[in-house]
Amino acid sequence: MAERRKKKGRFLAIPYNVATSNQFADLKGNELKLLVDLLAQYQGSNNGNLTTAESVLSKRGWAASSIYAASTGLQRKGWIVVTRQGYKVRGMATLEAITWNGIDDPPKGVRYDEGVKPSPVPLGYWCKHPDTWELIPRCLQKNSSKTE
Repeated sequence: MAERRKKKGRFLAIPYNVATSNQFADLKGNELKLLVDLLAQYQGSNNGNLTTAESVLSKRGWAASSIYAASTGLQRKGWIVVTRQGYKVRGMATLEAITWNGIDDPPKGVRYDEGVKPSPVPLGYWCKHPDTWELIPRCLQKNSSKTE
């Protein structure tokens, strides 16, 4: 009998303990969709260099308001952290990392924000209380404004 060859290709990996957690089950539809779209950008060594830029996600059917709401929700719940705050006026995209993986070194010519340290150790904020987080999302900081 002829042996079947499996096609090898890219896949999205969500750890079993993450996918079966109550926190994962509590994600809203657009939050989960955005998390999957960020995972699709992940190539094994670029966590921290993932983006929710409208120019990238609009090709996947996203509207700016939906991106903002889903991204803010994921940050508040500890699923993603901002590694570099972007500026639309300067054409510099905001970069994020998924917290169940370690943050990888930035690509040449890219700098992460102060306080963001590449490390193979996952931050794991999705399953920790926000009081223990070292990187506090702007949406949770006091005196944060949406106009920045």
